Amino acid sequence: MKESHDRKHDLLIERLCEIFAALYQGKIIDKTWLCDKFGITERTAYRDLARLGHILDQVSPGRYKLSSHLLPSLHVGQLAEFADFTGVSHLFPRSDGQSLRNSMKNRGNIAFSSPSSRENRSIEELINQLNRAISAHYEIEYRYKDKSRHAQPYRLINQHGLWYLAAVEKGRLKAFELARIEKFNLINKRFTPHPEVIDELKNSVGIRFGARMEALLQVSAHAAEYVTRRALFPSQRIIEQHDDGSLTLSTAISDPHTLFRWLRYWLPDIGIVSPTSLREQFEQDLQRRYTRAFAD
Repeated sequence: MKESHDRKHDLLIERLCEIFAALYQGKIIDKTWLCDKFGITERTAYRDLARLGHILDQVSPGRYKLSSHLLPSLHVGQLAEFADFTGVSHLFPRSDGQSLRNSMKNRGNIAFSSPSSRENRSIEELINQLNRAISAHYEIEYRYKDKSRHAQPYRLINQHGLWYLAAVEKGRLKAFELARIEKFNLINKRFTPHPEVIDELKNSVGIRFGARMEALLQVSAHAAEYVTRRALFPSQRIIEQHDDGSLTLSTAISDPHTLFRWLRYWLPDIGIVSPTSLREQFEQDLQRRYTRAFAD
């Protein structure tokens, strides 16, 4: 009889410890989760919730989380959320919080090589002011490249380690590098965000805005290995895989000269198939550069 009682007591302790571990990692629990997780009755689940009541906060009827003062400064749920927010979760085979924490424990075995960033401490106050302006929809004014600007701020974008402001100036959505913004001033005048601008920001990659053109590119078998390993072009989509290993892919561009820079790097392995006007523009651009480079 005593052994049976001791065994039940041990199971209770193990269950409560596992429940607390889940709560500590940011899990929200309820009786259904307890019953499914441990195979217990609803009555036992209610008893467990009552036993833990002094360390729980109710988030909605019947659903609970660990009291705020007991939460770690960054539990694994928040760690996964932060990795997703900063766009690095895809670098890991699994991006759940516990896997990320395990990777951090082995940081001596792992190295990252990425574009370096400008020192951003000097723009901390500007970021804070812009966050306020974006959230409250305040118009702003500042100097940029020796010109006075009046704009409506929409979003902060970090690209290759540098911070940019996406803002509408004179009816056009533009990107402004924060490190070059001077004499910033928040204007006590609100604006109504335009749905079209919000949609463009959602559908844009990086800081290139404006009407997009679809281009078809021919990729050699040699370059196909790199193109399929990591997308090199905005909105990249493989149209056809050829028997010789080459590819035809599409990309949506708003700035032809950004595409031209990539194509010059990949010559002769990647070229424009269509539209013809874009291919001819690229060929003319190459000819001008060749002529300048070898002019007497």
